[in-house]
Amino acid sequence: MATPRIGLLTLSIVMTTGCASVNYPVPPLPSREEAPAYYKPAVEKDYRLQVSDALAIRSFFEPQLNQEMVVRPDGRISVLLIGELSVAGMRPEDLALKIRESYRRMVGSTDVTVAVTRSVGMNIFLSGEIKSPSLLQLDGDLTLLQAVARAGGFLPSANTGQVLLLRNTDDGTLTVSKVDIEKILRNEAPDVFLQRRDVVYVPKSAVAEAGKFVEQYINAIVPRLIQFQFGWIYSRVRSSDSTLQVTPSVP
Repeated sequence: MATPRIGLLTLSIVMTTGCASVNYPVPPLPSREEAPAYYKPAVEKDYRLQVSDALAIRSFFEPQLNQEMVVRPDGRISVLLIGELSVAGMRPEDLALKIRESYRRMVGSTDVTVAVTRSVGMNIFLSGEIKSPSLLQLDGDLTLLQAVARAGGFLPSANTGQVLLLRNTDDGTLTVSKVDIEKILRNEAPDVFLQRRDVVYVPKSAVAEAGKFVEQYINAIVPRLIQFQFGWIYSRVRSSDSTLQVTPSVP
């Protein structure tokens, strides 16, 4: 484990397993050169259908087959003439192919597309010293400042120089970084583009409230929220020179 650097915000993390408290440094957000993904709009490479996603099935040549539905809690949908299909975890294009093949046997060759009109997985969560802590739909490009504005802005008690950004990375870990909003407002640092499943927490003070955040929020509130909304929970924490990482485990 890397040695904590001077000047980094130190958090006292109490693991839910009952282990002794361990101090981990939370580093500042990496620069544009170090981590360009933070500073450009996110591109969803391989979206998978999830429970509560709203779908629109369309056929240009057979409009009577057009239909809309929501993925049920059991991960299934009911499709005209076909019946029940288990779709959670599928890509929209794979579902469209499956439906086309089923319809081909019934009505002949036809075109079918599947569009995700609302995705519960495309959410971000803002909490802490925000006027309206909330779960926001990530519709299009959204920066950190824009998200805070949607949530009503900061409370007077907010420590905008120590905002925490939690992000689930491609390798399955959760990185935790500090964002200095004051620098962004002074145009001394670029704004940050948010990605789905990002969690933004605004503490009251640099150390005391951030420590409480990790103990009460990461280890208590967020795991249940993430498990319900995002499908994974935290199981292990580790630190490096560049990130504080919480390894998730899929329930």
